[in-house]
Amino acid sequence: MNTVQIVAVTDFRNKTKEVLEQAKEAPVILTQRSRPAAVVVDYETYQAQVKLLEELELKLDDLLLAQAIQSSEEVVALDELFGDYEKSTGNKLKARDR
Repeated sequence: MNTVQIVAVTDFRNKTKEVLEQAKEAPVILTQRSRPAAVVVDYETYQAQVKLLEELELKLDDLLLAQAIQSSEEVVALDELFGDYEKSTGNKLKARDR
């Protein structure tokens, strides 16, 4: 992969075609008032990055679910949970709270 290019927004306006060609080789950082404002990448790179991000998010979801299942001890019935709450706090739950 080639080196990232830095281009001012003004130059991008004047040389859009050239900058888009550069973006096929490496990301182009657009600056506005000498500060990074945007990054231009070719569409295939963008699609690959979106796909990778989606895959990583799914893997993270799977990992978090597996950890939750592993750390859970047992399933508790809602009535039992309310009973435990009432015993530990001394507060009686009203029917509408259930």
